[in-house]
Amino acid sequence: MSNHTAQLLEAFEALPEEEKRIFTVEFMRRAIPFDSGPLDDEETVRAADEMFSLLDTEQK
Repeated sequence: MSNHTAQLLEAFEALPEEEKRIFTVEFMRRAIPFDSGPLDDEETVRAADEMFSLLDTEQK
């Protein structure tokens, strides 16, 4: 990982939770389309589980 990327991640971690959500939406909007190839069901379920777990943690 480059130093610049590490700095961006560090800045992201310093944001308030609401700003992290806003940033993530805008980042994903700009990152699409991204062809990662076909996903199998296990990968999709794992990603969804991680996302829902993160959201549950933020709501507490």
